[in-house]
Amino acid sequence: MNHSPHHPASSPASGKRDNPFDPLKAGWRSMAADWWQSWRDVARSTGFVSDLIAGLTVAAVALPLNVALAVASGLPPVAGLIAGAVGGAIAAAFGGARFQVTGPAAALNVMVLALAHRFGVTGVAAAAMMIGVIQLVLSFSLAGRLGKRVPESVLAGFTTGVGLKLLDSQIPEVLGFDYRVYELAQMMHRPAWLHHVSWTAVVSGLFVAFLVSSTRHLKRFPAAILGIGLITAVSVYLRWNLERVGAVPATIPHPIFPSIPDERWLDLAAATLPLALLASIESLLSARAVDRMTPEYKPHNPDLELFGQGLANLGVGLLQGMPVSGVIVRSGVNVQSGGRTRLSALVHGVLLAASVLLLGSTIAQVPLAALGGLLCVVGFRLIEVGTLIELARKERIEAAAFLVTAAGTVTGHLVMGLVAGFVLHAIHAFLHRHEHAAEVQLSKRREKGIRAVLGREEAKGRRPSAELEAPGHHKWLSQIRDRAVVSASSFVHRQASVIGRVVMGENVHIAAGSSVRADEGSPFFIGSNTNLQDGVVVHALKNKWVTVAGEDWAVYVGRHVSIAHNALVHGPCYIGDDTFVGFKAVVHDAVVGSHCYIGIGAVVVGVEVPDGRFVPHGAIIDTADAVERLSLVSDVHREFNEDVVEVNRGLVAAYREHEEGPAAVRPRATEVERRGPSWDQRWQPDRDPSRF
Repeated sequence: MNHSPHHPASSPASGKRDNPFDPLKAGWRSMAADWWQSWRDVARSTGFVSDLIAGLTVAAVALPLNVALAVASGLPPVAGLIAGAVGGAIAAAFGGARFQVTGPAAALNVMVLALAHRFGVTGVAAAAMMIGVIQLVLSFSLAGRLGKRVPESVLAGFTTGVGLKLLDSQIPEVLGFDYRVYELAQMMHRPAWLHHVSWTAVVSGLFVAFLVSSTRHLKRFPAAILGIGLITAVSVYLRWNLERVGAVPATIPHPIFPSIPDERWLDLAAATLPLALLASIESLLSARAVDRMTPEYKPHNPDLELFGQGLANLGVGLLQGMPVSGVIVRSGVNVQSGGRTRLSALVHGVLLAASVLLLGSTIAQVPLAALGGLLCVVGFRLIEVGTLIELARKERIEAAAFLVTAAGTVTGHLVMGLVAGFVLHAIHAFLHRHEHAAEVQLSKRREKGIRAVLGREEAKGRRPSAELEAPGHHKWLSQIRDRAVVSASSFVHRQASVIGRVVMGENVHIAAGSSVRADEGSPFFIGSNTNLQDGVVVHALKNKWVTVAGEDWAVYVGRHVSIAHNALVHGPCYIGDDTFVGFKAVVHDAVVGSHCYIGIGAVVVGVEVPDGRFVPHGAIIDTADAVERLSLVSDVHREFNEDVVEVNRGLVAAYREHEEGPAAVRPRATEVERRGPSWDQRWQPDRDPSRF
């Protein structure tokens, strides 16, 4: 093609044209950068021993599961072993989730069994390669990011369903018989079933479960592998009659391209497509679920994870294995066992391969009941009852989505459960579309400098307080000349700096070394019984506000709030009632709900945190996804803030008795208090709160 200077595509007069491949290129660069950074984290990590122990533990759990799933799918045991070893190692090396463990999955079992019946072992291997190709296409088209749109209700339902399914399969292992849980429930009124229980199996499983649960707070203690090793040694020495892992073949097949008759390729492709989508969805859901377990780490890259899963399925297919996906159960074991980098999952794959060749006789002695005890602990931890209760209280349709997703996962109808969950979520979104319209309106307000708009009920922190006219837009000089409005019961230390229009409620405590500057951004409000401890800085950007009950504030801090030493609160910002902000924490351009707890050194920037959330120490919360992963605050956190508030109320009384507040502040507060009706009395009841 002629690209002369006069060609329209290159002529300056034609202007720069958008390249449709630019977003794809940016996504690919992001994938490469995340992959490179993850391996740099491995090189810099000092937790090699932790990764090694986690890899050992996951390998011990995965080996019997891989064999069992292969046999249940109508395949030879070696197919499951190859899938876990080769697929797990490749996905760990090239995937986008540092804690994800890949291998045969129970959710894929039914569809793999159908493929094995129709196309045989070779057909299953060919299907694995097709799945790999489809996942690579999804990865390069950046379709993996759609996994981030999975709502919390569906994700939590999936996680809970996997936990329940795990308990259903492992409780019989611990009891040492073949009854399912629902069969056991039907026999509870007939205690004769107790005669079928293997009490040595119960002892094995409970010992491992107790050791893992009781040492959970000891992060570096290898409870799982130690418990399994001890009970294996004891059971062998005492010659307990237990079901064990059994013989493991000591060979790995040579790579070979699966041979399928030409006329059957199309049928195989049609049967493989839904399996490929299911494997991809489960991998992404598992990765998101693991992100929720590890909020202190960077979330996974979904496109890179699909890339790693695609390569894993290609490799597994060449070695006559079965399809693999990211598996939440083994990934959960990885996290619980102390894994820190992707090296732990890679060690798991390498150890599985080595165990096939070298440790078959030793692994064969491990009691299945011991592994069952470990998996029961993992299963219990996957069940999110608290999330279901919260959804049932606030969003019942989302609670229904949680339940149908969990039911579909438990019953083996994962696709139907996910579809039903998404449909219910869509119905909920449709019924609350007016809230979406409010978000659109809020985005327009943000363009004008308003960070958030909160209703009249969020302004309770101002009652009672001194009178103040509705804040307007002032020049910096006039803002600096404005004087603070402080109730007579509050205390501002002489070594604290309070500049500009700062309105304080009753019993507010501003400790020594604090700087509250309403100069660039103004005005500020600090609610009753709130305390700013030593070294706290409160500042705000100019022309940025949160609108609370129709009035604009650069910083609004509610009642009974504790802002600990050296914390930074930078507006535009809203902090709700009864919230604790930890030492050296940063809250900027954010809305933090009531009854929240922000940990030591945490950073909350550019987000809206709902009521009652716990921000872990040192966490960086700067995306909606990070907010979604926040857990609920505990009673301990609530009680801690109550104690801090009570202590500071006592300090206010003691300091005020010892010395009067700053002369520049105290007379102004007294003068304002004598000036007519209070803020409560001035509230306009005819104001329509729905427009705020």
